[in-house]
Amino acid sequence: MIKPLTCIAAALTTLAALTATAAPAVAAGSCSIILPARVQIASQYTVITAHPSSDCAASRNTDASWDVSPSRSGDFFSFGAGTLSSSYTFYSSWSTVGVLRAVATGATDSGGYLRQNSPTYTVKYATWAYVASSRSGRAVHINALISNSPSGMARGAGRPVSVQRYIHGAWQTILVRTTSSTGQFTVGFVQPRAYSYRLVAAETKTAWGALSATTVR
Repeated sequence: MIKPLTCIAAALTTLAALTATAAPAVAAGSCSIILPARVQIASQYTVITAHPSSDCAASRNTDASWDVSPSRSGDFFSFGAGTLSSSYTFYSSWSTVGVLRAVATGATDSGGYLRQNSPTYTVKYATWAYVASSRSGRAVHINALISNSPSGMARGAGRPVSVQRYIHGAWQTILVRTTSSTGQFTVGFVQPRAYSYRLVAAETKTAWGALSATTVR
């Protein structure tokens, strides 16, 4: 007759062996993804491309994949053995902008799973800042127009914009205005001397900042 404690010990030993057998193998290497830190959306369709880091080839990866989060269209990156790049298309009408993350979903070599990174990257619309000026006697008027992507056709409403003047060897902000619903504003002030002026559109959660050309009045 086998003692109860002996039976329990034997069962635990068998269970441990089965658990060890069922666990997936973990390889010693790693496979990392390289993404552009900043992506500027300046058209209706923009291809966003990633590359595998050198550790993928060093680990002899057979495959590696990352999902994009958040994403409305199930975007992802995937690299097979020897693959040099992977891309997805950003659709300006409905894809997600902001800070995105490449979420590791699995990477393997012939012996098991590889470690992966999960980096972030920022996708925002491009901004165009246009400046024009006029003078009437001592009065100077600065006209601003801010446009957002796609293709600069959408007006940048509610954008904070700095009007800067070049003086004493440096650009100095002389005032800040917020654009109207049409992405515009006009300011006037008295300035008997001629100076160079420019606009600086501030970055927002969905659009990059922009710098205009220079106008002299």
